[in-house]
Amino acid sequence: MNHGILSLHIFFTGGSYMKAGGLFAFLGSGLPLITTLRGYRLAWLGKDSIAGLSACIVSIPSVIAYAELVHLPAITGLYAALAAAIGYALFSSSRHVIAGPDAAIGLLAGSAILPLSGGDPARIVVLAAVLSILSGIVLLLAARLKLGVIADLLSRPVLIGYLNGASLVLIATQLGKMFGIKTEGEEFFQIVYTVFEKLSETHLATFFFGVLLIALLVGLARWLPRVPGALAVCAVAITATFILDLGSYGIALVGEVPSGFPLLTIPAVRWADLAALAPAAVAIAFLAFSDGILLAQTFAEKNGYEVRPNRELVSLGSANILAGLWQGFPVSASQSRTSIVDSAGGKTQLAQVILALGLLLFLFFLTGLVALLPKVALGAILIVTAIGMLEVASLKGLYKIDRVEAGIALGVTAAILLAGVVPGIILGLLLSLIMVLVGVSRPRDAVLRRLRSDGKFHDCLEDEEAESVPGLLVYRLYAPLIFANARHVMTRVRTLVDEAVPPVKWLVIDAQAIHDMDVTAAQRFVELHRELSDEGVEVKIADAPRPFREELAKVGLSEEIGGADFYVSVKQATQDFERQIAAANEKPGSAPA
Repeated sequence: MNHGILSLHIFFTGGSYMKAGGLFAFLGSGLPLITTLRGYRLAWLGKDSIAGLSACIVSIPSVIAYAELVHLPAITGLYAALAAAIGYALFSSSRHVIAGPDAAIGLLAGSAILPLSGGDPARIVVLAAVLSILSGIVLLLAARLKLGVIADLLSRPVLIGYLNGASLVLIATQLGKMFGIKTEGEEFFQIVYTVFEKLSETHLATFFFGVLLIALLVGLARWLPRVPGALAVCAVAITATFILDLGSYGIALVGEVPSGFPLLTIPAVRWADLAALAPAAVAIAFLAFSDGILLAQTFAEKNGYEVRPNRELVSLGSANILAGLWQGFPVSASQSRTSIVDSAGGKTQLAQVILALGLLLFLFFLTGLVALLPKVALGAILIVTAIGMLEVASLKGLYKIDRVEAGIALGVTAAILLAGVVPGIILGLLLSLIMVLVGVSRPRDAVLRRLRSDGKFHDCLEDEEAESVPGLLVYRLYAPLIFANARHVMTRVRTLVDEAVPPVKWLVIDAQAIHDMDVTAAQRFVELHRELSDEGVEVKIADAPRPFREELAKVGLSEEIGGADFYVSVKQATQDFERQIAAANEKPGSAPA
């Protein structure tokens, strides 16, 4: 294992494993792979071997295509896949997830790197490595701070918008390969305009060969879904090159690819590069972990075990750092390769180790085959991949459920097409946070009514037979009471009291859902309580959880309200109110309450 990764892991996990009994305890608890091997059953080896080799064979053409997506040499895709397999397998709590280059992550990385590179191929390699290491460090920092919940910040509408936008940009970036022309820029409309402008320069042999390959990919997916389409297309394209000498017809080939083990290299870092790449690194970390933890949890649930979110942060961070040190680019979890491992009956992380061994064999003995691969084949693979990423059906479903959220998804897509992938994903994250804040600042609430069937108070539907108790207002808030919503909630209660007919004598607050309250909200509640008391409205609190009562005590309101004004339930408070009204009506000479 790389000593740099080991040292970083010890630091970012707090070194607890070393304190717990030396190196053996660290290896046993800190590296899930070691724990797996200690309890490994020989009967699993066959399935893990088949699963790992299957994923390896399928991944080779894909990772080469993803390297082209970042404008990197084809070999860097293999380096990144090898590093991801080793770094992820060592630390992951998932037994099935396969890490490696990914289309969405590659597109995001490329859109951040290319504007800084000035078109210099050597600088692109350095920037890709720096971005990968930086993304890994962000993931490890998140693990150190136990921020496994950060994945929840990427809401479903934002993710749909991102995938649609990224898919369209990905298709646009491959049009140059399909038409055999050189495109300009990396933004969607700029590329499309360039292709339209140079359409007359289309290289017909490249175009028709690319169309045939796309048709082959689509046909295999439709009629022979078990056949790995990318592998079949690459095999057909390499065979055609060998037999027909496609290069002599002007069809561009990948060209010579070096063989052997990747060299461990620390990229030369500029402070200006770090500042420029930081937003993309954060966006990649968010996206990689969001996809990774969802994939890990899905397959863990299917196979009856649990994954640890913070452990997945460590494994993805380690995979990205090692990919950067081995001249690769940012990586993530791969749904297609993970599905292959699961369908082949893979049992443990050893399948990913076998995948890494397969990649090593390819790097040492078979890279000559890649030299014969037409670039249009990689473009065809990426275009079909992008079409598969489109979330059109999800967008339609979202529109039927909530048009506002569908609008957010379309807004993120538009931002990616207009401003680029990195600004688009950052906008998506901001929109997710804004949606959370809006939801907190305008929480749902209800005026409870008593059902005639059981006499209990509920948030009743319109068709339910329920009644209100004259002079009694029962209010329920479905949220914590904090600074962001305190003014809105107090104004809402004030309005309900003012508009009630007949006038309110008791305001009963059903506090069972108010599991938290900060100082700002408590002070506003004190102000409302005093206003209503001065007007003769008694404020009662029912079913108050402990944090709510503790905050009232801090601002001195629990003493002012008094223990008699706290009730264990709304029903008990209502009974006291009705007894008080009945007693008042029974007094000689008193007017009916």
